[in-house]
Amino acid sequence: MKKLFLSSLGVNILVIAINLITGILSARYLGPEGRGELATATRWSGLFTILFTIGLPGAVIYLGKQFPEKQREYFGTYLLIGTFIGVVGVVAGEFLVPVLLSGQSDKVIALAQISMITLPLGLLSDGLIGTLQTQNLFGKVLTLRILNPVGTLTIICGLLLSHDYSVRNFIICSLFWSLAMFIISLGWVLKVIRPRIANVFRAARELFTKGIQIYASFIVSTFGSNLDQLIISLFLTTYTLGLYTVSVSVATMLPSVLVGALGTYLFPKLMDMQQEQRQRQVERIHGTLFYGTFSLAICVALVLPFLLPFVYGSEYAEASLMGQILLICAPLNVGYVVMINYLSTEGKFNYVTYAEITGLVTGGTTAFLLLQWLGGVGAALGVMIIALVKWAVVLYRCASLGIGWHRLLRFYPGPFVSALRLVQNKLQRGRKQPSVIGD
Repeated sequence: MKKLFLSSLGVNILVIAINLITGILSARYLGPEGRGELATATRWSGLFTILFTIGLPGAVIYLGKQFPEKQREYFGTYLLIGTFIGVVGVVAGEFLVPVLLSGQSDKVIALAQISMITLPLGLLSDGLIGTLQTQNLFGKVLTLRILNPVGTLTIICGLLLSHDYSVRNFIICSLFWSLAMFIISLGWVLKVIRPRIANVFRAARELFTKGIQIYASFIVSTFGSNLDQLIISLFLTTYTLGLYTVSVSVATMLPSVLVGALGTYLFPKLMDMQQEQRQRQVERIHGTLFYGTFSLAICVALVLPFLLPFVYGSEYAEASLMGQILLICAPLNVGYVVMINYLSTEGKFNYVTYAEITGLVTGGTTAFLLLQWLGGVGAALGVMIIALVKWAVVLYRCASLGIGWHRLLRFYPGPFVSALRLVQNKLQRGRKQPSVIGD
């Protein structure tokens, strides 16, 4: 587990670094207005993609691990129903986007409709990645995680060099890159497992049954994680959304590194463990990452008022307070992800649903009310309340299943000591290297 985590962590640090570069380029060349337009267009297409998955990618992993002999049937069935649902999702999205974004300009609505075309590709790719995880092919999953931001950065750099960088051109180029990513994923999966078109109705019923259990929590968490930007896109200007998007990109950088690393392997690896071993592992991971994330979040919050104007430009200075509020959520979000992975391995998807609904109702109400007076800061406060409520509810649920809440909140110095020793040893070896400077 430690080796997988470190490998995944390294990849996610690289991914975050690339995303940081693309975010800076977009913010500086598009400005707050253009950055807000891009966020509005891509946020809604991403939301629709997640909504139409109906929990099926998670069901592919869960059932594939539970019944390895049926993996080919699940894979084949997913390709069939995923294609059909993807087409339905595109049609629904194209009709609903103009209604949802009626307060925005025709330009923004058109951009959102163009971006919606990626929905079937995104939906099918999620299932392909789930199949790779079921086969424990984490190396290929990590490679796909790298290829996605690399493609985005390549598109931006190419458009900048040709002096054609605009929101519309970026979205169109991204459509072709999404197609390329799907083809690569499909090719890798087909090398290790061939789809089997047999017992389609039975396999579909099993996938939908388990998928809906996962979907209930998944759909609510999707709205929760996108709530702030969705509300802003509906009620405030794209300029405000552009400022808020930059604060989110910086504040979520740290938890994204850890959550991305955990999401690659934690769920399938926990499924392979006995219950007691699984519980002790979750306790140690939660305690270690919670305090590690908290310490780093405090450091970033202190320098954020100086960092944002320096990196993104002086016009983004007012986004600093939003970012500091969102940084408070970092340890809560990381701890929450660790615990819901455990609950999912126990089949307690309903517990996750309760936590998501409770957080969404409390935080969503707060965000909607505060948005009227505080703008983006109000949305950030709502997100903070969502994170706190969800974490507390899941902590209580995990304790009811036998996990010690005091062990979840214990500080485990071992990983930090090991990391310091590793750094110290590398520095000492570096000093002992013979000089290569000639006489």
